[in-house]
Parts: sequence; C-alpha cells; structure tokens
Amino acid sequence: MKTARSERPSRRLVIVGAGIEQVRAYQLAREMGLEVVGTDRNPGAPAFAYADHAIVADTHDLEASVQAVTAFARERPVHGVMTVAHDVPLTVAAVAQALGLPHIPLESARVAEDKLAMKERFAADGVAVPLFRRVVSADDVRACAAEWGFPVVTKPVDSCGARGVMRITESVDVDEAFATSLTHSRQGTVIAEQYLEGLQLSTESMVVGGTCHTVAWAERNYDRIDELAPYVIEDGGALPAALSEDQVSAVCDLVARGASSLGIEDGPVKGDLVLAADGPVVIELAARLSGGYFCTDQIPWVHGVDLVRLTILTALGEPIDERELVQEHRGCLATRFFFPEPGVVEAIEGFEELGAEPWVLKRMLYVEPGDVVERQTCHPARVGFVIATADTLEEARARAVECTRRVRILTR
Repeated sequence: MKTARSERPSRRLVIVGAGIEQVRAYQLAREMGLEVVGTDRNPGAPAFAYADHAIVADTHDLEASVQAVTAFARERPVHGVMTVAHDVPLTVAAVAQALGLPHIPLESARVAEDKLAMKERFAADGVAVPLFRRVVSADDVRACAAEWGFPVVTKPVDSCGARGVMRITESVDVDEAFATSLTHSRQGTVIAEQYLEGLQLSTESMVVGGTCHTVAWAERNYDRIDELAPYVIEDGGALPAALSEDQVSAVCDLVARGASSLGIEDGPVKGDLVLAADGPVVIELAARLSGGYFCTDQIPWVHGVDLVRLTILTALGEPIDERELVQEHRGCLATRFFFPEPGVVEAIEGFEELGAEPWVLKRMLYVEPGDVVERQTCHPARVGFVIATADTLEEARARAVECTRRVRILTR
C-alpha cells in the first residue's frame, strides 16, 4: 500500500519497470520524499501499488516509452529517470535525454544492451573477455568448438536472465542449441563464447565522476550445471566471495576498465565475471543495478551500502557522498533456489516454517498448489529462493542448502 506523507513532494522520479524486484526502489523513493512515476507494460505490475502515477508502456519499446513519459511530463515535470533489476539502460537513457535529465550516453547504453558490441568494444580496449564470435548457423558453432575446444556457450546478444544461454558439450545437439539461442534474440543475432572454467562472480559498482567504486563481489553457484544442461542456470550464490586481496584488486580494476570502456562516468554497473586461470575475465557488464535482490537486500545487509539510494540521487543529478560507498562487514549470506520436478504442484511443505528462523533474511516462492512447474531453462523460470545469513560463508552456505532440503514442493 502507498505510504502517507505529510506534504506534497517537489520532485518526481520515473522508475522504468514495475516488477516485484523494483518494489524496494519505489518504496525508498517515497521514503526520500519523491513522487514516484512507474512505467510497465503490465497494468497489474506489483510495484505500481507503490507508485503515485502508473504509465502503461512497453519498457523495451524505446519510442513508446519516450512518448508516454514525455506526454506525462508536459503536465507534471519529471526530475529523474532510473531503473533497477531491469535490463533497459537504453530506454532509461533515451527517456532522460528527451526530458533533459542526467543519463549515461546513448551510445554507452546501446553497447551495454548488445553483448556482441560490448565484447567488441572491450576487446578493442584491452578489457579481458573470453574468445567470442558472431555465429549465424550451427556449423559456425561447430567451427568454434573445433578451434577453441568444448564447452562452447551460445547466447542471444540482446536477452537477459540466462534466456537462450546454452552450454554446448560434445553430447549436446548443436543444431537445437543454436536454434534455442536464436529464438530468444529480438534482433536475430547469436554469439558463441569460449567457456572458461573458474569461480564465477557477480559484482556491483557505482561510478562517480569517472571513478568506479566496486562495493560487492559475490560467488555465483552452478552446482546444478550438469543436471540442468545444456541450460546455464545459477542455483545460488554467496556474499562476500572468498577472494584474496590480490584477486579483489584485480576484479575491481577490471570492472573499472570495463566501465570506462563503456563510457560510463556516473551511474551503476553490474558485472558478471569469471576468475579464470590467468585472472578475472568479463563475461558482461550491465549499465544498471542488478536483480536477484542483490542491491536491494543482500549488499545493504552484508556491507551497509545502499546502491539503490545512490542511483536515485544520481538520476536526480545530486552529488554523491563517497563515504556512503565505504564497505562495512556485518556478516555473510548465501542464496539457494528451489528446483522442484516439473508438473502440477500438489502441495508445498516446510516453506512457511522458514520464516521462524532468525537467520533467514528473505524467502520467496512464486508457485502454489495448482500451478504448473515447467522445466527450468532460464533464471525467470526458477520458482523461489531463500537467503540465509551467518557469521561465516561456510555456515551461510550450509544453512541455505538445508533450507532447500526442508522445503518440499510436491508435483505430479
């Protein structure tokens, strides 16, 4: 429900996207005294319940979003545009530019939304990336595998949430894998990448006046990679990742060089990296805040840094006090997802009882009896998760895994 306020705010903030993971941004903006304008193609989007104004527009349709928000702004001036957990940096930048508001360069946003263009930019600027190539057929993928060796990853250049990301080994049908990646590309473009072994990481950074502050690095867990093959689905993570000082320094330096290569002077940068044998390598960077409740819940709990608040301030053109980017260490946490068997949900056992555990930071379940669980082929298809906290990473991981064992989602 909307919270009551004693006086009308003087400024309005547009938040592009109104999904469940955007809710915290809407709440926080209101707590900061702002009038919130949400945009989403779904009139029933959950974050709209926390908005002062709802604009129904497809956030991936650049022209429709610009037209809808500028029409609104003619009657009620807007003072900032942002998003969180939504891969639409070009929409955010274009709307902000149309309104004369702070934004990253449109070219930066375009490159950040195109995985091929991004890797080409990084390779030209000396930012470490895996071997990659645009592929237009399954035979092209086979040629990559012959040159680089297996596994090879294919992915659409313009999707997110691991949609269409396929890890191809000798036993995988290459024609089917390529077709799956192609199906998920809006522009019909697929790239192949060399698969690099090593610890995969999620990072979260804020660039302030050209200086990149990386405030969090988390492990990404892929224990189910063989079980879920050929799909590449993260089944959890842990924060902070257990890195040496040298590894932290190398990761932060790589993210900073990537942000500079993209031309981002102010704003958030989300990173997906792998600690390969020769050092960290960028899988991709996103010109936005992350999903998975990483920036909204996990980083504030572990490190005491509120990147959502700082992104709001950046969108409004307000100065950032860099002291707010200094990490604390309050504890550790681990996330694990639920992976029930496909079928119709008949019963759910043990989930509500998790709420009694003081060390459960957050838990969510997106299915109920009667719902159909499909085979999980991408991140949005996961049915729920639990985040467990502890004093040590080992204990946090153990608690999260134990929670997944205690919850039974019975299907037929």
